[in-house]
Order: sequence, then structure tokens, then C-alpha cells
Amino acid sequence: MNWQWLRNGLGYTVCLLICLGGISLALPKQQNISGDVNKLSRTSTPLLPEQLQQLAKTITVKISAKELLGSGSLLQRKGQIYIVITNAHVLRAAKPPYEIKTPDGRVYQASVLQAAEFQEADLAVLQFRSPDVVYTVANIKDASSLQIGDEVFVGGFISNLTNQKLSTQAAKIFNNQFLFTSGKVTLLLDKALEQGYQIGYTNDVRKGMSGAPLLNVYGEVVGINSLHKDPLWETPEVYQDGSQPDKSLQELITRSSMAVPLKKEVLQNHWENKL
Repeated sequence: MNWQWLRNGLGYTVCLLICLGGISLALPKQQNISGDVNKLSRTSTPLLPEQLQQLAKTITVKISAKELLGSGSLLQRKGQIYIVITNAHVLRAAKPPYEIKTPDGRVYQASVLQAAEFQEADLAVLQFRSPDVVYTVANIKDASSLQIGDEVFVGGFISNLTNQKLSTQAAKIFNNQFLFTSGKVTLLLDKALEQGYQIGYTNDVRKGMSGAPLLNVYGEVVGINSLHKDPLWETPEVYQDGSQPDKSLQELITRSSMAVPLKKEVLQNHWENKL
């Protein structure tokens, strides 16, 4: 046997492995902060309230300009690009540039995407790039799966405008509060109201939570929380076709928080065309 050849071959192999290991260590890696949360949003078993709250915190972001404007939902990822959906009225509250603060506290510059599919709905789409961190995105479920009386959950960030009497320091603390509420579906309108509102529920939601995900018991996003109950203005009174609900239905609409439903197929087609 040629021992010299064997020694040289082994030496070459060891050197090659060391070099490859060094290269792999030198390559940039994406940090994955999702943990086991991805499993929570893809289960066929109803989740506990604690699990739903954890999931909501993971897929909900803050949207701001100079101050908190509202919440947003992480709905799609393709490579390093993330899609966030929120309410159009959230973005109308201030001019760009907009920033997105993710659950790990990082802040990203966001750009607005034009979405023809949402022109009649109170929805807006943002995107941002995260080269280093992998975030959990929501699992979308068509709102047609809901029934009256189903439990639903909303988690979002309260705006400091909710309590204008707070001191500056207290307002900053209050502004960072993540509120998670539970309730039940009260309305599933056959046709959408102006701005696309169609799902009503009893959840107590507050200013700043617009754009947050509306979750079912399985942790799936069925809509985007858009309007709190008993609003002082912008009460939805007319269907998109121009007709009006009867008086009793209008009263129930006013007493309900409202969401714009999501349609999974429409969203997937939109993302494929945009990304």
C-alpha cells in the first residue's frame, strides 16, 4: 500500500473540510425568531387564549410615521421581502415615509404597494426588506369559514392618542401596550358596506389597533380589524352598491367592531404578481 499517498490524501481531505467549515461560518445567516409559533398558526386544533395571544404578538407590527399610526399584519414573505397589510385609513393619518416596527423591536423603512384589488376596501399594503431576520407570517383563512357566535380575537398596539391626558412619559409607555381581546362574531353581512366592512364582532378594540389581524380559534387570520364599535364618526351606513341596511341592522352594525374579510385566493394571486 502507498502510505505516502494515503497520508497526503487524508491531509487534503482534512484541509478541505476545515476550509469548507470556515466558509460556512463566514457566510451571513438569517436569524429566525419564529420559534414554535409557525406550528401554532397551522394547527387543526383550537388554540388556548395564551397561545393565540403569543401568535398575535408574533404576526402584528407597528406602523408609524412620526408617531404610532396603527397596527399591521405580517401576511406574506418571499425571500427577504415581507408584505404587511393594514387599513388605508391608517396610512391616511400621516404622509410617508412610513416605518414598520417588528415584534423583535427592529425598525424597517416601508414602501407602499398599489393594490388594485383593494380599491373599494379599507386596506393598504406595505412591504419591507429584512436581510438578517426571518419573521413568522400569518396563515390566512377565508372569512366564509366563520359563523355567527364563533370566537374571534384581535391583538394590536394602542395609540397614545387614546388617552390625551397622559403625561409625555406615561403616553410613551401606554403607546407600547399590546392589547389582546376576545369576543364573538355578531355579523356576517351578505354584501359589503362601504370600505369593505363585512364582519362584526363584540371585541373591545381601541384606536391604534386598526390594521391588526382578526384571528379565529385556530390562529388563522380571517380579516383585518378596521373599526371599533360605537364610533364617533365614519359610521358605515351604506352598502357598496348604494343601498342601506334597515334600521335594526344598522344599530347592530354601530354596536359592533368591524373588519374587512380576507380572501386567500385573491391575496395569493396579488402577491405572486407583485413579488
